[in-house]
Amino acid sequence: MKLLFSATPAFGHILPLVPLMQAAVEAGHSVALLSGAGFQAAITDELPPEVAFLGAGAMPGEFSEEAARRTGADVFHPTPAVIGEIFGGARIDLGLADSIDKAAGWHADLVIAEPFDAVAPLVAARLGIAWHRAGLGPALPAVISDEIDRAASARHDRPVPASSYLDPCPPQLQDPDWSPGSLVRPVRPRAHRRAKDVALELSEFDTPGKPTVLVTFGTIFSDPDVLSTAVAAVADSGANVLATLGSSLRHPTASQEIQADPRVRYVPFVPLSQLLDRADLVVGAGGVGTILGTLAHGLPMVLWPQGADQPINAARAAASGTAITVDSAAAIRAAVAEALENSVYRREARKVAAEIADRPDPGSVIAEIAQP
Repeated sequence: MKLLFSATPAFGHILPLVPLMQAAVEAGHSVALLSGAGFQAAITDELPPEVAFLGAGAMPGEFSEEAARRTGADVFHPTPAVIGEIFGGARIDLGLADSIDKAAGWHADLVIAEPFDAVAPLVAARLGIAWHRAGLGPALPAVISDEIDRAASARHDRPVPASSYLDPCPPQLQDPDWSPGSLVRPVRPRAHRRAKDVALELSEFDTPGKPTVLVTFGTIFSDPDVLSTAVAAVADSGANVLATLGSSLRHPTASQEIQADPRVRYVPFVPLSQLLDRADLVVGAGGVGTILGTLAHGLPMVLWPQGADQPINAARAAASGTAITVDSAAAIRAAVAEALENSVYRREARKVAAEIADRPDPGSVIAEIAQP
């Protein structure tokens, strides 16, 4: 069977789908990813080599700028209506026709789409094939998903509903009021990793007996000033700091800071799974990949949301008892100390890790949805 995965061209939207792609490849299916053509070079190394890349449509900067032009709003701190215009309006207008052509030319049999992707349901409808929604983390609130659907429906006929929802989110983090609207298939999430580890050479910390805190603000919100402030706050707590620079960020003073503070080590973009085994705590912005990957390893978190869906994800993590949320860099030092000293956070994180380990593996889920 030919399984077409479809996603917004951004690491946080594609990387959570990779375990499903790998499982589909291992089951003998032909697999392709439909996403923005401009993202191919960045994502290729993160995908199984057997996955074909079908480039179609605009990049996030393009369709976000178009949505900002249409609404006059701040797309980094958008209202639900603006989110609807970004993903259900501008992205469709700038890429649907090309996406349909690429999917039809590949002769897809089944489509799997992430929650922000309003293109894939329309592609599936045009091709007359079934599709499934693959969650990234806590389900999108209805006020957001409804706005995406509303914007898309204003341009095209409403597509058939998803055949099922592939849910990687453990119940401790899921909104108790969530109504999926389709069959839910639990699936086990994992921290991002590659088939072959990235070379990572790090000198030992001068104080190896101290806890190590991983500071990672993901691939979109790794602003140098935000990262530096967070790293300094964690270092002030007395912990050793391992900090990621994001997918493309080049920290202007990283080398000087490494030399000046023996408690800090910066690393480039590296799969999260390679770093979590070195950490006792994670400080981040609240991206779903970071949260679920961290909890799969049974680690607590301190979360400082920066935008997009991060406040929602951080609130669900805090409600689960696995994280502390802060609203400023000034609060990070105390939160780190609390998360490291209070065993409740680690205990709850380990409970979530056990629940994640009990969820069906991606191979089992692919076998269910890819019936001949």
